[in-house]
Amino acid sequence: MYELMPIIDRVKDWNALIILVMAVVIAVLYIVIRMIYPDFYRMVAYRMFVENFSGREITKPTDVSSIEALTTIISLLSISTMLFAAVCYSGLTTIGLEYGSEWKTMLKILLIFSAFNFGRGLTNLFFGFLFRIDKYAANYNTLILDTERILSFVFVPLFVFCPFVSAVTAKILIWIAFAAVVLLVGFQYVTFFFHLVKNKFLNHHSILYFCTLEVLPILVVIKLAF
Repeated sequence: MYELMPIIDRVKDWNALIILVMAVVIAVLYIVIRMIYPDFYRMVAYRMFVENFSGREITKPTDVSSIEALTTIISLLSISTMLFAAVCYSGLTTIGLEYGSEWKTMLKILLIFSAFNFGRGLTNLFFGFLFRIDKYAANYNTLILDTERILSFVFVPLFVFCPFVSAVTAKILIWIAFAAVVLLVGFQYVTFFFHLVKNKFLNHHSILYFCTLEVLPILVVIKLAF
C-alpha cells in the first residue's frame, strides 16, 4: 500500500512579495525617466541644494512637467512602500499585519499618503494666497516634492532588503530611513527660511504660514502617537 503524502500548506510571505512588486514598478519608472530626461535628478539636487540658498526664483522648466508628475508618482510609491516596510518589520505596531490583509494595508498606506500629499499641496497654495505669499508657497511646494524625490531614491535599497535580513538588521534599515527623513526635512525647513531671508520676506505672515502648515501637524502627530 502506498502512503498518501501529507499536504503541505505553503505560507506565502506576502510582505516580501508586495515590496518586491513595488520595487520592480519603481525601477521601471526610474528607467523610463532616465531614458527621457537623464539629468532630471541632477536638476532636482541642484534646485534643492543650490538654488534655494541663492535666493533666485526656483527653476521649473516647462518641458519636464510630465517628468515631474511621473517622479511624484515614484515618490508616492517609494515612500508608501517604506512606510509599509516599517509597519511590517519595525516591531512597533501590529496594524494591518493580519495574514491575507497585506495588500489591503499597502493600498491604504498609499491612498492615505497620496491624499495627505495632495491636501498639503492645496493647503499650501490656499494659505499662500491668504497671506499674500503665493509665490513662496508655490516654491515651498516644489521644495517639498524635491525632498520626497530624493527620499524616494534613498528608500528603495532600504525597503528592498528588509524582508531578506534579520529582524535586527531590518530595524536598523528602518531607523536609517527615519534618520534620512529627519535630515532632509530639516534641511527643507532651513532652506525655506534661508530663501525667505534672502528675499527679505521673513515676517509674521510667513512665520504664521510655516507654523500652521508644518509645526502644527507635527505636534498633532506626536500627540496621537504618544
